[in-house]
Amino acid sequence: MESDSTAGVPVGAATPYSLVGTKVFDKKILIITPWYKSAHPITSSAVSNLLDKSRCKLMLNFGDAFVIHSRNKCVEQFLKSNMDWALWIDDDMVVPWGNAAWFRAYTGWGTFPDPFAGFSAIDRLLAANKTVVGATYWGRHPGAGPVYNEGSANPTEREYCWKGPYDIVKPTAWVGTGCMLTHRSVFEDIEKKFPLLGRGPDGKGGNWFSPSEHTLLNHVKLLRDALTNGPMTAEKSLKALTMVEGALSDAKANSGLSTGEDVTFCRRASQCGHQPHVDLGLWCGHIGHLVYPGGRWTKKS
Repeated sequence: MESDSTAGVPVGAATPYSLVGTKVFDKKILIITPWYKSAHPITSSAVSNLLDKSRCKLMLNFGDAFVIHSRNKCVEQFLKSNMDWALWIDDDMVVPWGNAAWFRAYTGWGTFPDPFAGFSAIDRLLAANKTVVGATYWGRHPGAGPVYNEGSANPTEREYCWKGPYDIVKPTAWVGTGCMLTHRSVFEDIEKKFPLLGRGPDGKGGNWFSPSEHTLLNHVKLLRDALTNGPMTAEKSLKALTMVEGALSDAKANSGLSTGEDVTFCRRASQCGHQPHVDLGLWCGHIGHLVYPGGRWTKKS
């Protein structure tokens, strides 16, 4: 995943919200698991404990080695449902579900504090009241940073995050999809703003997560139409040059090429008025050779 080139939110520029979680029963949540072949048993256990059948359903999509394709297919099915929210959980995540002892045991973070260890990811993320919000987790190798824009790119932010958890949610340019809650309006609004990324008449072919130069292609089409309508004039040439400069500037700022699908998706969501957020209080483990980030939490309580 690439860090965004623009300046991020200053450290501490965040919104606090209550640690006290209340179950929300009037929301319909689809837990989406775009897993490849096998998931870690701890991840499977967490998902099974999160699955509250009074308000949740589970979508399993497995066997697709191309995760971007898998995510797009999941969105297509999600939008055919009557569910309000999509909770994405990757196959290597230790997600808290409301039992602090379980969370500490299976992360190995023996000193990770209450009440953070006892959060339910669903209730916590819903409480943020944001259309795109993800949990805090870290890259799964030694020295990796937290998987959100400023945490990944800014050493000061990384150090600040490491001293958490904090009972705050803050805006960010992008947040990882490992444990991310998204409202259905985000996917619908991306389709409206970027028709070239939308589904076809058969309800298939959506590209919410795919790298694409769709905006550049749209600019080219507009430029072609402008140049083919009537005779060429100096005024038209100047307008065409302005359009080209605008297209290049837009492509430089929002290109989905050479970025992770989480960055690509969050950029598009932001362009559609859905500001991504990261929850610095909801921490998830990321399973590699150990459950990252580990660190001081691995000391015995």
